Amino acid sequence: MNYRLKLTEQTHLYFKEISNSTHITPNILARFAVGISLKNKQTPTSIKGQTISNFEINRATLTGEHDEMFKMMILQHANKHIEEEHYFPDYFNAHITRGAEELYQMFQFSRSTNQFLRELLALQEG
Repeated sequence: MNYRLKLTEQTHLYFKEISNSTHITPNILARFAVGISLKNKQTPTSIKGQTISNFEINRATLTGEHDEMFKMMILQHANKHIEEEHYFPDYFNAHITRGAEELYQMFQFSRSTNQFLRELLALQEG
């Protein structure tokens, strides 16, 4: 069983830029990214073939006590059974990568760090 996930190079760059301005850690940004991705009904594109960074996140750090909840949400989204070795890191990382794109767009179009943070909080409401 794999307990480490390496972000794509592009996702790592997005998270680095957002983190430098907001001081939100990459593991928290990754959780937001998964949530954003799950709102999209389409299956996320596999990250196979993309450049992978050396930045690793431990599964326990990423999902913590909510590991089963993340897994159930991703399985429900996929609407099929996914073997553990494909769920993490493959499916999980695909959701992070897709969500990171939208998260980065939100960040770019925010006029300030405060506006970006308000938009992140608004995601929880609706």
